[in-house]
Amino acid sequence: MINNYIEREIRRKNRGVYFKKGKWIFHVVFLTLIAIITMVKPTEESLHKLNLEKGLASLCTLLPFVTFFYFYCLYLIPVCFKGNQRKKFWQLLIISLIVFPLLDLAIETAFRNYLPHLTAQKTKSWVALLFETYKEFLSNFTGFTSMLFIMELMEEIRTSKEINQNEHQLALTELNLLKTHMNPDFMVRSLDGIIQLSEEKRQDAPEAVIHFSDVLRYRLYRSVNKLVPLSEELQQLGNLFRFQNTVPGQEQACSLETEGDTSTKYIIPLALINMAEALLTAFSRSQDWSLLFYILIEAEEIQVAIEMTYDGAPGAEAVFETIHHDLKRLLGTDVIFTAEQAQNAYSIRTCIPLRINSTALS
Repeated sequence: MINNYIEREIRRKNRGVYFKKGKWIFHVVFLTLIAIITMVKPTEESLHKLNLEKGLASLCTLLPFVTFFYFYCLYLIPVCFKGNQRKKFWQLLIISLIVFPLLDLAIETAFRNYLPHLTAQKTKSWVALLFETYKEFLSNFTGFTSMLFIMELMEEIRTSKEINQNEHQLALTELNLLKTHMNPDFMVRSLDGIIQLSEEKRQDAPEAVIHFSDVLRYRLYRSVNKLVPLSEELQQLGNLFRFQNTVPGQEQACSLETEGDTSTKYIIPLALINMAEALLTAFSRSQDWSLLFYILIEAEEIQVAIEMTYDGAPGAEAVFETIHHDLKRLLGTDVIFTAEQAQNAYSIRTCIPLRINSTALS
C-alpha cells in the first residue's frame, strides 16, 4: 500500500516537470527557432517566394522529431527513467531513435517536390540520405536534451532551496515548541497541587497561584525573544522553585543560590527553566527528594551546578541525556555537560553562554 502511494506521488511530481514554473517558455522558444530554421533553409529561391504550401510542408517534416522529443520528455524520462524502469527506458529510447528518423526520411521524401532544398536528395544514394537524416536527428536530439538538462539543473536548484527553507522552518518550529511546551504531567501535578492547597485553605495558596502564573506567562510571552535579561530568567526560576516548595509533600525541597552580577547580561530564554522543569517532572514524586541549583555568574557565561538527592531514580541517565540534548537545541551549540551519580546523589555540571548586547532582545 505504502509503496503504491510513494509511486503515485513520484509520478505526480514528475508529471509535466519540464513545463512547470515557466519552463514552457523554453519549449516555445526552441520550437519557434527550429520551425523558422526549417522553413527558411537556404534554397535556390529567394525567401519572399516562400508560400503557405511550402511552409506547411516544412512543418510536416518536423512532426517525427517533435513527436519523438515529447514522447521522450513526457513519458520516457518522468515515467520510465525516474520511475526506475531503466530497462524499459533504454529499450524504448533505442527503438525510437531507430524508427523516428526513418519516418522523418519518409516524410521528407514525400514532400520533396514541395521543398526545393530537398531536390538535391534525388542525386544522393539511399545510404547517404539515411546517414544525413540520422545525423541531423541526433544533433537536434542532443540540442533539446541539453535544454532538458538545464531544466533539470534549475529544478534541482529550486528543490534544494525548498529543502533548505523547509529544514529551516522545521528547526524554528521545533525550537518554538521546545520553548513553549510544558510537560503535561508536570502541568497536571502542578494544578493538582494548587487544588489541594485551595482545599486545605492554606494561606500560601494565592501566592503559589501567582508564582505558577508568572512562570506560565514568562514561557508564553518571553519565549519569542532571542534573549532576555539574566535577572529575569533567574527571577522566574526562583518563582518556579517557590511554587514547587508550596506543593504539599514537597515543602522546601528546591533551593536556588546565585553568585555574581546579573546587570547587562542576557541569556536565551528558558535555558534554566527547562532544565529545572525536566528534573521536577522526572524526580519530584518522592518524599526523600531535594534539588539545589547553584549558579555562578561570570563575564561571558554562567556555571551551573545542580545537586539532587532522590531515593531510587530508574532511567536517570536517559533524563540527563534528554536535558543535554534539549539544551543544545535551545542554545544552537554544544555545551559542556556532565552528570555523575553516587548512590542516591546526582550532580550535574554545565555552562551556558551569556550575551552582553541588549539589541538582540527583539
